[in-house]
Amino acid sequence: MKVLILSKKQVHPPTDGESMAVYTLGKSLEYAGAEVVWFSLDSSGKSLTGLRYDEEKQGYTMPINTAVASHFFSYQRKYPLQVRRFYNAEAASSLQEVVGNYEPDIIQIESVFLATYIEGLRKISHAPIILRLHNIEEEIWENRLAGVRGLHYALYQKMANDIRRFERLAWSSADLVLPISHADKELVLTNCPEVSTEVIPMGMVVDYIARPNRIMGGGLRLGLIASWDWSPNLEAAKWLLDEIVPQLDVLDNWTLHLAGRNMPGWLIKRRSKRIHILGEVKSALHFVRSMDVMVMPFKSGGGVRVKVLEALAAGIPCIGTSKAFQGLSVTDNNEVLIAEDAEQFVEAVCRISSEEGLWNRLRKRGMHNVDQYHNPSTIGEALYEKYSNGIDKKY
Repeated sequence: MKVLILSKKQVHPPTDGESMAVYTLGKSLEYAGAEVVWFSLDSSGKSLTGLRYDEEKQGYTMPINTAVASHFFSYQRKYPLQVRRFYNAEAASSLQEVVGNYEPDIIQIESVFLATYIEGLRKISHAPIILRLHNIEEEIWENRLAGVRGLHYALYQKMANDIRRFERLAWSSADLVLPISHADKELVLTNCPEVSTEVIPMGMVVDYIARPNRIMGGGLRLGLIASWDWSPNLEAAKWLLDEIVPQLDVLDNWTLHLAGRNMPGWLIKRRSKRIHILGEVKSALHFVRSMDVMVMPFKSGGGVRVKVLEALAAGIPCIGTSKAFQGLSVTDNNEVLIAEDAEQFVEAVCRISSEEGLWNRLRKRGMHNVDQYHNPSTIGEALYEKYSNGIDKKY
């Protein structure tokens, strides 16, 4: 079986949570028996122009410009601005050429933002088109609306309405939609009951080799890593620094470590004796493993946060809001600690610092949960079997 995977980010190597999720599922399909070819868009600005092919990795990479200013007056104005940033006529032509030469049995599109390429793919291929949803964009924009006031509200409302309409058209245009959680599947079917769906969770390998140990009573290293060009992450950092951190003075020995790319100036200026601002790090996993606890103070956003899975898989306990853990089969005081306000966050940090056995219990249960529900081999085999049994085509 030949599978072509279209990604809006580079996957060789994975550069963030989304590309890691794409890469993991693709490799899982390979291990299950599929022949996988990758077609990745690269918006980093570091690549040369034109399509590149890496024979060893079986991957094509196409540089594109996703800057908003470059697409504001694009001829593709029938699509929302958020979406047309990822459409490129040269990329579409190259993709069709690759599909024509490779003749895949399955075309798997990773992100609703790439649904603009479906129309062209239908013209040159009879392969079923699978649309994988990493989150529900409608939810993200609804959350953003809740925090916007004044003149920006009308603009955000239009963008939210535009993405809602596009998203539902995208779901309906695919032969199969793959949400990553049952909650997302329910939302898809509520709005588009005719859509064929199958829940395919994000895969994550549990690291049973690196077994971190924490000495009770020692200094507590709190960590948060994110891509800082996404507003829900900035919102979380602001809440953490403005409302939660000032109340942590009840503890004597703790430090907070913030890392990630595209960190804004105002966040860098919050550096202090206790608050360590690291910026982009070479290895996100190494950063996570060096922490005692990962904090996830997210109030908005959608989908499953890969950083949560990475932390649990590495054996690092997490404290976060219910929004941070949405789509995951975790419960408070079992695999994670859930805190919805600043006081609860501080209480949870104090507990994990002093309560005998809590840190280790959360660590073990978190790792077991990831292994049970997010095992890449199990997920890859299930999807491979689904593809092997055949996908009913709409067109």
